[in-house]
Amino acid sequence: MLQVENLNAFYGQSHILHGISLEVPDCGRTTVLGRNGAGKTTLLKSIANSGPRVDGKVAIGNAPTGRTAWFKRAKHGLALVPEDRRIFTHISVEENIELGRFGASADRPMVKLDQIYEWFPMLGPLRARLGGQLSGGQQQMLAVARAVASRPRLLLLDEPTEGLAPVIVEELAAIVAKICNELDITLLLVEQNIWFSRQTTDHVYVLDTGTVAFSGSWQQFDADESVRNRHLAIA
Repeated sequence: MLQVENLNAFYGQSHILHGISLEVPDCGRTTVLGRNGAGKTTLLKSIANSGPRVDGKVAIGNAPTGRTAWFKRAKHGLALVPEDRRIFTHISVEENIELGRFGASADRPMVKLDQIYEWFPMLGPLRARLGGQLSGGQQQMLAVARAVASRPRLLLLDEPTEGLAPVIVEELAAIVAKICNELDITLLLVEQNIWFSRQTTDHVYVLDTGTVAFSGSWQQFDADESVRNRHLAIA
C-alpha cells in the first residue's frame, strides 16, 4: 500500500530526513516511534506533501505520487490527522465531518453520518456544537472522525494521544483499531505512547535524527532492549 524509498526531506537548508525507506503493506498497521525532533512528523508531512521539500520515492498503492498536490493525494485515498488537529472552530461538529467526506471517490463511497456517530458515540450529542467549543479529547475524536469519513485507503495519524486523559486514550485506541479493521484501512501512526501503539499496530519503526534506527515486529522490539535505551530513552 505505501512504499517510501530513499526519502530526504528539507525545510529550507535544513536536512531533516536522511534516506528513509519503509513499507506498509495493504491493510497493514505500522507505528513510527522516536524522541521529539527525530523527524516523525516530517515523515508524515512528506508522505502527504504538506510542508517540506522532498526528494525520493513515495508510492501509494503501487502508484508513485511524484509531485502530486496534497489535495489530489487525498482524492487517491490518503487522509492525514495532523498533530494540531486543525479542527475548524467556527463551524459545527457535523459540518467538520461533512468536509472530510469530500475526500471520497466513486470506488471509496463516503461513510454515512450514522455510522460515524456509531463509531464515535461521544460526538453524536455534540453534532451541532462548534468545533471551538469542544474539549481537547472531543476535538481529537472529531479530527479522526473527519479523516475516516472519506473511507481512506491510507490513514496517517500524528501523535493522536498527545494531551489526552488516559480514559480517552483507551477509547480512541479501541475506535481506531475497530475502524481500520472494518474499512480495511492501512494505518501509519506516529506516536510516543507505546501502549497506544501496541493496541493499534503490529510493526514498528524507530527514527533517530532523521534515519531509521530499527524496523521489526513488537516481539523483536521487546527483545532488543538497546533500541529503547539508545533511541527512545530520555538522556
